[in-house]
Amino acid sequence: MKVLFSLLLILEPPMVRLVLFFLLLLCHTTFAFPQGENLKIAVASNLLAPLEQVKALYEEEFQSTITLIVASSGKLTAQIVNGAPYDLFISADMKYPEKVYAADLAQQKPEILVLGTLYFWASCSEIESIEQQLHRSKTIAIAQPDLAPYGAETRRWLQKQKLWETVKDKLVYGENVSQVNQYVATKTVEAAFTSNSAQCIAAISLKGSWHEVPNTTPLPHGMVLLRNAEASEFTINQFLEFIISPVAQKAFQDFGYKLP
Repeated sequence: MKVLFSLLLILEPPMVRLVLFFLLLLCHTTFAFPQGENLKIAVASNLLAPLEQVKALYEEEFQSTITLIVASSGKLTAQIVNGAPYDLFISADMKYPEKVYAADLAQQKPEILVLGTLYFWASCSEIESIEQQLHRSKTIAIAQPDLAPYGAETRRWLQKQKLWETVKDKLVYGENVSQVNQYVATKTVEAAFTSNSAQCIAAISLKGSWHEVPNTTPLPHGMVLLRNAEASEFTINQFLEFIISPVAQKAFQDFGYKLP
């Protein structure tokens, strides 16, 4: 600082103004573009695998970091309603982000990020049909329908196929899709309903057989910026631009998600 002051004393007035201008510009740049921030993103468990890739790619390109808080969409919504300090919420459906927005806890309306698909897993390598395998299986894992959108979609499909009453006593409930996938990995159950990303996870992709569930509606996964976000507007906008970039979209597509 003393060196800078001495320099200003010997410079001509125009040069003094020029030096001061660049100092002010440097200060403005430093404060306008914060570095080293941490984004806290509440994310539905089925999206953990692709978002871990997005996180790695983002942190490699930018100086900010990401913390992923993973749970079922319903549980994360309850945490947000109770004041959890998250910046963004990415759900496995639109219902929960819209609930957050309706409660005036979001800065803007939720947007659809990707579309997911319900998948069926069987412990055997081949099946004749999902319906026949459900009759044969003694234990069937699904995510909690009241908390997890993939669980709710499973229940809707089973009811539509008039299979709910037949299989309800065989059901083993996971708190979220991640727990269902753990049941698959350990073969704790003989069958399971889970998300499309499960078949792309190395630890379980080669176990048993995987089948897209027919006659189901793609699940729109919503993203919303929360009102009590603590990260700067610059960092949040930087991530929002990145997550819809081709490199991030490819990470989702690699795990079976479709773009809206």
